[in-house]
Amino acid sequence: MREQPDPKGWTPIEDAQQAASILVLAAQVIAAPVEVFLRTRFGRRYFGVPAFLGFLSVPMWMLFWPEEDFTPIFIFWVLLIVMQLRARIESIAMVARGDLVHTRYNGWPRLARIFKNTHEHKLKANTEPALVMLIGLCLLPLSAPLGSYLIVSGISLGVVAGVIESVQRNRTLSMHDAWLEQQDQAARFRDLQDR
Repeated sequence: MREQPDPKGWTPIEDAQQAASILVLAAQVIAAPVEVFLRTRFGRRYFGVPAFLGFLSVPMWMLFWPEEDFTPIFIFWVLLIVMQLRARIESIAMVARGDLVHTRYNGWPRLARIFKNTHEHKLKANTEPALVMLIGLCLLPLSAPLGSYLIVSGISLGVVAGVIESVQRNRTLSMHDAWLEQQDQAARFRDLQDR
């Protein structure tokens, strides 16, 4: 019996896209727990599957460190629960007040109060990841599980911010291209009307 070829076909690009999607999801999951400490004013629909999996990833991280004391990472997890509740209540209150914010907005950086002249994207892509990794490095001698989790979270924050910036840049370029196409179409329409 002969195998039937896949009707959709297959390309290595599809595999690469799927692998990239899985990598981005993993980065979102690991970054989500620290975002609630770093940011405020989240969109009401921002907390989805990655945030839930991120919530579960903190205690699961201890599986890599079975001999270590779990108390520091457990304290971090309890603080995460408090900050997650605070963020969700704040999102509900923003909607009730009628504040306009994208429903999937990933939050306003608290560091913007200190770095007033720094663009939001630079804070999210550079400053926040560096700060989280630095804190992780400082905590590594005290608690290897918590320190290592924060280091990986810092890296994940940078990855997620880079992906978001790339998507937004491509959308902007597409809008620009559409605007140019519309200008061209409008010029052709005027030429047609003049005839």
